[in-house]
Amino acid sequence: MKKLRILLALLLCAALLCGCAGPTMIGALFSGGDDTPDFADMVYERPQSALDDFANNLSELERALERGSSLHTVTSILDACYEDYYRYDTMYTLAMIRSSLDMSDAYYAGELSFCEEHYDGLQQMMDEMYYLCGASKMAQSLEENYFWEGFAGEYADAELSLYNEETLALMQRESELMGEYRALIAEPVVTLENGEHVSLYDYLLTADDAAYTEAQTAYYRQYNEPISRVYIELVKTRSALAEALGYESYEEMAYQYSFGRDYSPQEAARYLRDVRRLLVPLYRRLNSYEVDYGFLEEEEELVALLQQVAQRMGGDVEESFSFMREHGLFDVGFRPNKAAKSFQTYLEDYEAPFVFVSPYEDDSDLLYFAHEFGHFTDAYVNKNAAESIDLAEVFSQSMEYLVLDYLEGALPEERLEKLRRFKWFGTLDTYVQQASFAAFEHAVYRADPETLDADFLNALSLQSAIDFGYYDGVSEEYYAMSWIDIPHFFEQPFYVVSYPVSNDVALQIWALEQTEHGAGLQKLTELLPREYYGMLDTVEAAGLESPFAPGRIAQVAKLLRDNLFGAQ
Repeated sequence: MKKLRILLALLLCAALLCGCAGPTMIGALFSGGDDTPDFADMVYERPQSALDDFANNLSELERALERGSSLHTVTSILDACYEDYYRYDTMYTLAMIRSSLDMSDAYYAGELSFCEEHYDGLQQMMDEMYYLCGASKMAQSLEENYFWEGFAGEYADAELSLYNEETLALMQRESELMGEYRALIAEPVVTLENGEHVSLYDYLLTADDAAYTEAQTAYYRQYNEPISRVYIELVKTRSALAEALGYESYEEMAYQYSFGRDYSPQEAARYLRDVRRLLVPLYRRLNSYEVDYGFLEEEEELVALLQQVAQRMGGDVEESFSFMREHGLFDVGFRPNKAAKSFQTYLEDYEAPFVFVSPYEDDSDLLYFAHEFGHFTDAYVNKNAAESIDLAEVFSQSMEYLVLDYLEGALPEERLEKLRRFKWFGTLDTYVQQASFAAFEHAVYRADPETLDADFLNALSLQSAIDFGYYDGVSEEYYAMSWIDIPHFFEQPFYVVSYPVSNDVALQIWALEQTEHGAGLQKLTELLPREYYGMLDTVEAAGLESPFAPGRIAQVAKLLRDNLFGAQ
């Protein structure tokens, strides 16, 4: 399918994040152009006026279509509707970023809740806008001169709209539950064995190993049940929404509707079975080795190193990094109340991607920063043009591998070699742990909803850790309860399978770089101005192999054995 040039207005609000999160819409039609302000100077205002203006413009559009106004008049009103939509989306994204920067900030937590609460209503108005145009006498002319090929047929019958009283109520309930989830994890307070009540995040900053373990255990024991309750309600709500929208399961809905995948849950299940069969034995062997890497002294070194890499890569990569740094469109620093996740998102009105990294304050942050910068470069080059989530992850994971080759001379060789080894450990971890998370989600959504409770979820989490080889045989409580730490389960269900699938393509790009310096980078650069929405179409057009081709996981297993254990 050729690259979409339309607004994907019907994606769930959770897809505002990339990763990470994935790009959800094409680049803004109405942007700040060359006058992009610094992120710190972007002013947030509650987007109530955008909702009101959209409603007024929608009424004006209906009147214009009924009285047979000119094409110019109708498209001008449509332009105004899009302006309202992007204004709301930009404010929503600002609220999300600033709330993530400090989860204890009550103002932005409240604004994020407002934006989430009213987002479905905005989407409904966008849907109504399309159906008004599609059912009008001007539909074909609008298809030819304003919308996209096939528009008139897609939106000819308003009775096919996804938005009705039932689905809107379910979407609103989902937003409410997400607010409850974020409130629970924003600033947890735990009771220690001595009866002392402490703010978890502040306490962990200065805790020694024993105190850290005690506080972490207290958190799981005290928060596992309430977080489980919210998660179970989310599962039930999302399953009901999928049924209302005509999908066989929420998993199918996520694959098709939320993430636009060009492969099925059944294909993914076969792929994950190969991961478990061929890579879990390697992962169990991995547990006997220690991961060792250097430590970054300060945030400035992290930024300076990636800038040096971007300059060596040149072209679009260097240009996008300069834009990011010039306008402060990233946050990779440490702070106690910063959300424990990393993502790239997009500020539509400014045509500005933004990178958010929650750091570990060691050399591994170079890879996490590179990952999100890969997303940033894609969004910058393509003005956030729509693509499947898996294709988006190809760009980010490829950047991780390529960075290691372009750090030559920027880091001491011993430190760089440790980072390379850490990346190979991370690659195996990506395949195995993300596969286990995918298996966890699959089992949860297939279970009888009435059987779901905290004990069921904890038992499933522990069994996944055992089955996929990372249970250490000691920390049973941790492996049973730590599933509540995975934000994707709550914010972007069924996202995680994209990591191993897209990593396969990224490894092929890395292999090209090993055959000839610059070849992998050239292939990535060729892929950036992509002609297709889906990953598989893009991979085929680029002359690469599908991750689902027979024997691919066996090839990955050999590559991992050679790089992790070959010299031992």
